[in-house]
Amino acid sequence: MQINNRILDDLTRVTNSALGTMTGMKGEIDALVRQQFERILAGMDLVSREEFDVVHDVAIRAAERIDALEAKITELEGRLAVADKAAPKPAAKRASAKPAAKKDA
Repeated sequence: MQINNRILDDLTRVTNSALGTMTGMKGEIDALVRQQFERILAGMDLVSREEFDVVHDVAIRAAERIDALEAKITELEGRLAVADKAAPKPAAKRASAKPAAKKDA
C-alpha cells in the first residue's frame, strides 16, 4: 500500500507540474498573439473610436443642416413661383423695322 501511495503522489506532482507549465505556456502564447495583433493593427493606420465618434457626429449635423437647407430652398422656390404668377408680364417691345436710308454718292 505504501508503494502505491508513493507512485500516486509522484504521479500527482508530475501532473500538477505539467498543468502549471501548460498554463504558463498558454499565458505566454496569448501575450505573443496579442502583441502580434497590436503590431499588425498599428501598421494599418486605423482611426481611434474617439476620432470615429467625432466624425460621425459632424456627419450627422451636416446631414441635418442639408435637410434644413433643402426645405428652405423648396420654400423659396415655391414663393418665387407664386410671385412669378402674380406679377404682370411686360409687353414685348417691338423693334422698329425702318430700313436705314441709303446715301447716294
